Amino acid sequence: MAKPQAESAGFELKISKGAESFAWTSKKVEQLMLAIDEGYKPKSTPFYEGNPNLRKGNIVFNYSDEEIREIKKCAKDIVYFANTYCTVMTDEGLQTINLRPYQENMLRQFQAERFNICLASRQVGKTICSSIFIAWYSVFNFDKNSLILSNKGATTREIIDKGKTILEHLPFFIKPGTLKWDVFNSKFDNGCRIIGQTTTKKAAIGFTIHLLFMDEFAHIPANFVNTFYENVYPTVSASANSKVIITSTPNGFNKFYDIYNAADKGLSEYIPFRVDWWDVPGRDDKWMRQEVANLGSDEAFNRQYGNQFIAGSSLLLGAASLQKLTENQIEFKHKEIPEFDDAEIDYSGLLWQPGFNLDEIEEDYNYWVFSVDIAEGVGGDYSVINIFQIKMLDEKDWKGVTTPGSFVDFFGIRQVGRFRSNSHTIEEFAKTLYILAFDLFHSENVKLIIEWNMFGGELIKRMETVFPQRNEFDEESIVKFKHRVDAKTKQFGLKVKKDNKPIFCQNFKKYISQNKISIFDKDTVKESSTFGKLPNGSYAGQLGNDDLIMTCINSSEFFTTLDFSDFVEEIYDEIDPSIQNKIEEILEKDSKGGNLNFDIYDLV
Repeated sequence: MAKPQAESAGFELKISKGAESFAWTSKKVEQLMLAIDEGYKPKSTPFYEGNPNLRKGNIVFNYSDEEIREIKKCAKDIVYFANTYCTVMTDEGLQTINLRPYQENMLRQFQAERFNICLASRQVGKTICSSIFIAWYSVFNFDKNSLILSNKGATTREIIDKGKTILEHLPFFIKPGTLKWDVFNSKFDNGCRIIGQTTTKKAAIGFTIHLLFMDEFAHIPANFVNTFYENVYPTVSASANSKVIITSTPNGFNKFYDIYNAADKGLSEYIPFRVDWWDVPGRDDKWMRQEVANLGSDEAFNRQYGNQFIAGSSLLLGAASLQKLTENQIEFKHKEIPEFDDAEIDYSGLLWQPGFNLDEIEEDYNYWVFSVDIAEGVGGDYSVINIFQIKMLDEKDWKGVTTPGSFVDFFGIRQVGRFRSNSHTIEEFAKTLYILAFDLFHSENVKLIIEWNMFGGELIKRMETVFPQRNEFDEESIVKFKHRVDAKTKQFGLKVKKDNKPIFCQNFKKYISQNKISIFDKDTVKESSTFGKLPNGSYAGQLGNDDLIMTCINSSEFFTTLDFSDFVEEIYDEIDPSIQNKIEEILEKDSKGGNLNFDIYDLV
């Protein structure tokens, strides 16, 4: 039988060379099964307790060269193993597993990483992924104990049963030899065991565990979850090759939340993995609306599918928007910028779209808006600069421009870069913003939206004094807004308050759906997927920070300003006349009722 070392580069097979009088092969096993089907009753078989789906332990078996290659391939690549050889029982009967992309990524992470924690919506197939991994781990390892724990015995049994189904229907040459096949305790001739238990305070005590799998961790009773985790964790942490996998749907702010949140922030050895309901093919806004109707309320839907730690909360963005953002997300990259190096400023938190060309920043008719939020810089909240380019909407998105009043409505903003740091002092952040807006970019083509919090005024003061030998700060670069609804004049900065924040959020939601605001940075997209309305009525992120997404929300107010209109007018004058004609035809068609005004300055 195989003696895999799945976590090492090497791979061994323990193969009989004919030391006994008879050695089984795949062909002989197949011939025997055909004979049995025809009524033949053999004196002995290679099957465990006569079950043709189970291989007897410690039989002599000769592997072909092709079988050896397949075993090695499966041991190396769990996704290949799953898609090629794993089966699952469905309403239509036994079916070969066809993994979804996120399931493949989940399995690869489980294979590669030692500590894993998975936040998953309901009905996304995490149980089958768990079963596949446990089966793979038990086949392609040697002398390893796997312990499966869940909040309910039925859930533990479901995971084990699915794993057993996979093992039973593997090709005979891949199956491990069975020595024990009980409901919650199986043992194989490669020395591996699968043990299932219900989570209790004393679960796992007395075992040497190499793979600890804990399902629905968030639903372990609060009165003993801490004691349970403190007891079970040492059973695996002492071994350098052990693995821990935690999976669950959310269930409030509990131990699971603490572990996942720490992993999400990079504060622990756990690697987070998240599966949302819109990751499942076919689940869109239409599906969501139907499920809401079936369940009776948005709140019920969120509890079942929303991956929300607070049951009464509601995500800001809908399914279609979140799905689009997820599909279009990009890992932003760091670029070397001499201006920062010369100033000896840490800019490691400054990331850009991989295809964004810094050399084209100062070209004519490139216009930008920076959405800025400054924190204290003492290791807590992040100071953020989100960088957007003003661009005309793609023609396919023009249909989303409802009742356009001017060509200005055919333009939006696209995220090209972002800076984030929770360690920069106000002075360091001011220098960073200055270099970006006044050194790297053309200052006349940049507008700054600065959230007017307790540090906003101080940031502007510092901008005026940094780099005194060459300071060209111009306060005209800062966008002005009314700080009160009844205010007569506008002031520097955008003041986000309890009464206007919901309005900003809803405007942002609309612009995202219309592609007037395009977000690509992976970290920003992640924050958008947990941002919403909390039970107390406020808008915030449920998990980790929300500074990146809030600067995006604040940027939506730029569309209400003359600054935006002025920039758009400059761009519009230079675009292809044929495009201008198409836009003007749309405007003329929609203006037949006399509702439109072609003076862009009347729109703000």
